[in-house]
Parts: sequence; structure tokens; C-alpha cells
Amino acid sequence: MQALIIIVMLRKISCYLILAFLSAGSVVMAQATKKPVLSRATQWKPEKGQYYFTHALTYEFENKADKKKGEVVIYVDPVTGTMCFKKENSYGETGKNFDFIIAFQDGKYIYCGSDEAGKKMKITEKVEEVKPDAETLKQQKEDFNTYCLPTGNKRKDFGWESTEYELSYARSEEKDKLWLTTTPFGVYPLYGFELIENVASLPVSFDYTYIFGNRQLLTEMNSKDVVLKLKSYEPNPFLAVTRGYPEVKVAD
Repeated sequence: MQALIIIVMLRKISCYLILAFLSAGSVVMAQATKKPVLSRATQWKPEKGQYYFTHALTYEFENKADKKKGEVVIYVDPVTGTMCFKKENSYGETGKNFDFIIAFQDGKYIYCGSDEAGKKMKITEKVEEVKPDAETLKQQKEDFNTYCLPTGNKRKDFGWESTEYELSYARSEEKDKLWLTTTPFGVYPLYGFELIENVASLPVSFDYTYIFGNRQLLTEMNSKDVVLKLKSYEPNPFLAVTRGYPEVKVAD
């Protein structure tokens, strides 16, 4: 009889412990859900020098001329098309003085880093080619129709429809196969990176403002010198804060 009573008591204690454990777990989960989550609505504050990039384009590349392989990451704000490049995963030591570079649709580039003495600085530059005038756009369209001919092949890249083209050159017999997709945001800040001088450079060239439209994103290319492919476009948040970098004026 006593043994039976003990068994019943142990079962009750076990039930109480399980309930207590579940209750504690619920409290912890409830507390976890209360933790603040970064979002564009709360973190995108350009007026305060704060830019929150929700997504990123990641390319795989092989630069045959330089015998280099790797990845290039470009952070994107899909709402405005503003882009951000970090030293760690885009331009590397070619821009060793700059922690990150923000690129805007109007051709403005903000470089944030430190000078040779280690003092923080911010430099702003305007690249006019990133926002071409009507005459330039007309010529660009004509050049695209002349030198970039569709092969008829199509596919989906991360939800975007891509088309294959054969790119020829005015002063060469070479032809390259490439894929272009139409994005909901402008991509000239990426193509314009090639045009900034003495600051930083990407390991492969994206110099296509002369022929591609602002929403024509290169997703793949296989040429004599470069193999390039868009590996992903996905959520990959990065918060860039410029307000800790004092503005430095650079003479023209």
C-alpha cells in the first residue's frame, strides 16, 4: 500500500515539474518575441546618416587575367535602389582606407573610412555617368540593339526573367555570351562603381553604363577574361552608419 502511495506521489511531482518547465519555456519564448527586430521601417534614416540594406546580390567570379576567383557582395535597398559595398566582401584592399561605400541612383557615392593617420573621414563624390542625359540614353539604346542580340534562350533567376544575349564589339571580332534580367530597382550604382577614381575597384569589371539600361542587371557572363555568375539575391541585412565619419572636402 505504501509503495502504491509513493508511486502516485512521484507521478504527481513529475506532472508538476513538466508543467513548470513548459511554463518557464513559454515565458522565455514570450520574452524572446519582445526583443526588437531591425527592419527598414525603423532603421532607414538617411537624414541621420543611417542606411539599412535588407538584401544582397552575391556574384561568383573568375578573373582569368589576374588569376583570381571569389565572390563579390553588393548590398541593396530594393525600395530606392541604393547600394552598399563593404571592404571585406567586395573591393578588398583596393580600397583599404574605406570601410564601406554607399552608391545612390543619382550618381552620388559616399566613401566612409580612415585617413593614413587613422582619423575617420567621409568623402562624397558625384559620378555624372550614373545618371545619363536623354541624348546619352538614346545612343545607349541604339548601341544595345546593334551589339547585343538575343539568342532566344530564357530562364528564371531568383524570380526574375533573364534573357541570353550575344555581345559583339565595334573594334573586335570577339563575341561573348551573357544573361540579363530586368530588376525592380536601378542597377547603375553598381555599373558606375567602375567610374570612381583612385578610391576602390571591384575584382571584375561592371562597366556597362554605356550599353545596358538602368534596370538591366548582368546575371551571367562567360568571356575570354572573365567568368561571372549571380549566385544569389536574398535577404542579407547590413546597417551602414555614416554619421561617425566627419565630412572631408577633396579638391577637384
